[in-house]
Amino acid sequence: MKAFLVFLAFCSALLCVACAEDDCVYCGKDVSGGVTYDADAHKPLVDKDTVKPDGQTVADQDTAEPDEELSDADALVTDDNFVVADRMVLVPGDTFNMGCLDVEDPACAETNSSPRHEVTLPDFEIDIYEVTKQEFEACIKAGACKNEDGEPVQYVAYDADQNDYCVIYGVYDKDLPVNCVSWYGARAYCEWLNKRLPSEAEWEFAARGDDGRVYPWGDTPAPSCDNVVMAGPDDWGCDSGFSYPVGSKETGLSAYGLFDMAGNAREWLEDDWHDDYDDETRPDDGTAWVDGTRPAQRVMRGGSFMIDADHYVQFMTYARFGFPVENTDRSGGFRCARTPE
Repeated sequence: MKAFLVFLAFCSALLCVACAEDDCVYCGKDVSGGVTYDADAHKPLVDKDTVKPDGQTVADQDTAEPDEELSDADALVTDDNFVVADRMVLVPGDTFNMGCLDVEDPACAETNSSPRHEVTLPDFEIDIYEVTKQEFEACIKAGACKNEDGEPVQYVAYDADQNDYCVIYGVYDKDLPVNCVSWYGARAYCEWLNKRLPSEAEWEFAARGDDGRVYPWGDTPAPSCDNVVMAGPDDWGCDSGFSYPVGSKETGLSAYGLFDMAGNAREWLEDDWHDDYDDETRPDDGTAWVDGTRPAQRVMRGGSFMIDADHYVQFMTYARFGFPVENTDRSGGFRCARTPE
């Protein structure tokens, strides 16, 4: 019985996963529960090699020697379509203009991101890919991502009302972004790996870059299925009916080499929801905007596979929207961030 072992040496919380066609091991323990993955479902459209901050890629270590210039954080450890949970990119700290101006962007009012203001960020690390179904499943099996009686629901594993879109185990490809996850579930997963949810400022800068681009890939072209997993003319997910494996839209890469910062899954952030930035309590140091008594909504960004071209503003790097903290909608996912040691 074949199995592979993934060691995430750079992550302070070691993640061990090995899966073959009929077994799955998490840190030496069988966590499959009889689950198998359909290897033919939703094949990734591109090879997910390691992406460096300059946008260059490094070949899979299974077929080539690793680049000696790569740090441990950049090194790729993978097997076929398995996406490693600790693949992050370092974003150097900088000062940038966050949000938009109505006089410059007619759509600014629809993005809830005015007034534009200056923010100074320290260095931070952020996931290259959205967290996948398989990665979140490992957290569930480890007992770190769980639904407990009397506590807010972290995830929905199956919901007939959502047409099976929430299935985590085995029905859809393991590389699809995990969805139907509440803010609580997203935070629990990141904390399990000694990470955290990104702040709004971190997410926007990672998507927007130091050139203030409108979309992760630039000011043009407009969002389409060429660069975004979005609703096509006939169905969601570019007419596939659902999301794509993470990293499928190489032409949609952000300034720092991040995939799916527009489309695929909408992403939870740490910040509490505020209607705009016109408030003296707004932080300008890159930290999350968190109130003393946390409200019932958090910020989500990036749009999703359900958003069509008529609602293109949701794919803008500065567009922000509020969702109930316990929302487990089929379109919602996340990625994690970390402060470098």
